[in-house]
Amino acid sequence: MKKLLKPIAYLAIAATAISACKKKSSSEDETLTPDVPSVSASSIYTLLGTTGSAYYIAQSKDLTTGSLSFVDNGTQLKANQAARVIRSGDYIYSLDYGTGLLSQLQPKADGKYETLKEINVGLAVGSNRPRFGLADNNTIMVYNVTVTAVKNTEGAVTDQTCALRIASVAIPGMTIANLTQFNIPQSDSAKKGATIGYHPMRVDAPLIAGNKIYFGLFHADMFDATIAPPNRVPKQKGLETLVFDYPSLSNGKITQSSASNGHTVGYRMPSMYKDEKGDVYQSNWYMTANKFNLTDGDKTVITRLKDGKYDDSYVFNVSDALGLSTNVGAVGWFYVGNGIGYMPIQLEDQGNYSTGNSWSLARIDLNNKTAVKLNIPMCQLFSHESAVVNNGKFYMAISPVGGEAYVYEFDPSSTSADAFKKGLKLDGGSLMVEGIY
Repeated sequence: MKKLLKPIAYLAIAATAISACKKKSSSEDETLTPDVPSVSASSIYTLLGTTGSAYYIAQSKDLTTGSLSFVDNGTQLKANQAARVIRSGDYIYSLDYGTGLLSQLQPKADGKYETLKEINVGLAVGSNRPRFGLADNNTIMVYNVTVTAVKNTEGAVTDQTCALRIASVAIPGMTIANLTQFNIPQSDSAKKGATIGYHPMRVDAPLIAGNKIYFGLFHADMFDATIAPPNRVPKQKGLETLVFDYPSLSNGKITQSSASNGHTVGYRMPSMYKDEKGDVYQSNWYMTANKFNLTDGDKTVITRLKDGKYDDSYVFNVSDALGLSTNVGAVGWFYVGNGIGYMPIQLEDQGNYSTGNSWSLARIDLNNKTAVKLNIPMCQLFSHESAVVNNGKFYMAISPVGGEAYVYEFDPSSTSADAFKKGLKLDGGSLMVEGIY
């Protein structure tokens, strides 16, 4: 029915106003009874809504008409810091980003979701901000980077060890196995220009292509792995991707490109996709929110990876293709097919940066290296997680802070800046819809 735009990552949609969205208690969730029929997650759309630190999921049968409210509707997810969501088969899987608790949820005919099973994957890979990705219909990959400071005899930090832990979860049975640990090497370029060099503090956005699996890398110069942004200083030069043989997860290595600067992990949306030929296309995470200087000549780009390394013959400079007077930042994108994708873009001198309404959306053409800024309302897309393709159309939630929110239907076949229309109406205001599954 629906093509999920996260071939190996997480999908989600979010929305709801702080004053309007009513928190569900555990007792309310326990009112589900066996006589409420179940619904397959593949037969409906699940939307993820956020307000403050609360995460909710709700159902819709249609994205083109009607309205959907999270008020007194849907189910609150367990989220110590955030909730990440995947749909596979009949079920929704939610990862508590702050603890590592992985929950399997079954949609019910009354609009709620019943928790069927839970396991703590944080016990295997680390409970501080673990991540997950859908490897195939039967396997979820969970992974995390644990950082250990190396100190001299005087107690000063001289280096860091960054260990990537990867495990698999068999679904729908929810059993965890195959724990692998790999010490991520620090590249020569990452050793330069920082107190103890830039270290790979995070991996994400995994993608399987052929007999390789690619992980995007986030680098930082910091003494304490518990320090949160903006105190982290990001690696400023070059792009790096971690590559393993798959499914053995052996022969781990870093491949590098000088096409631009930035992280390659995406933020919550994916950064890498495989096209119909099996080639991998990757965007860089390059924006002012992470202390990158967008005025120093570096750009938002898409690069290509083949056979486990960057293909230097292909670089798509999205910033130049847009031809805008403002600097353009990005954290990820969504691939539709036939070389066409959609990329949320941050515009430094437009909208309202302080509220988050500094984002727009661009249609990008990988084959012709062209990009068109679409005439949607300025909104907040930094933390958007997921979108879907259905019957040749692209669907994404557009939630301006303080404004009206809708699911938008985009026409990938058109190069017009107005090739979209509003569909399902959503809660607006301070409610963000962050993904559709």
